[in-house]
Amino acid sequence: MAYSGLSTWFKDAEETLFNNLGRELVETLITQHFTLYRIDSETTESNFYGESKSKSYLEPIDVISRIQIQDTDVYSEGGVRRMSKGDMSAWVYLQHMTELGIEINVGDFIGYAGKFYEVYDPGYNKDSIKRKFAGDREYYREILAKVVSPDIFKSTVLENE
Repeated sequence: MAYSGLSTWFKDAEETLFNNLGRELVETLITQHFTLYRIDSETTESNFYGESKSKSYLEPIDVISRIQIQDTDVYSEGGVRRMSKGDMSAWVYLQHMTELGIEINVGDFIGYAGKFYEVYDPGYNKDSIKRKFAGDREYYREILAKVVSPDIFKSTVLENE
């Protein structure tokens, strides 16, 4: 069992139970998936500030996640209001990320429901009791991403293929 404050009260059998419950939740109840396009940091050249005009990506990976897209009001000329799909929140089970061997970082792209989103908050260092089991062990990560124009991401991916 990995050390945590829970090891005082719960032993290996309980950790296995918690992991199995999380696994069942991910594999049977959550049926949403997104495609993760991670930046290949070894082949992407960046400047002093970490910016790059052309990025290369690793192979896309299918990730199981609970996803919520925020509806936003958009006003066109003349004041006509329409609803537009806005930012994405995705909750990913940490053990699932470990099994896939992935880390999600700022600047990675997510494909979901025909749209692309750029990750601006990969969910690290958020001290929230609701994300932890018994207030101690973190078991999921909330990833926040902004919708981007299809021209921005599709053209970047096609250039690299």
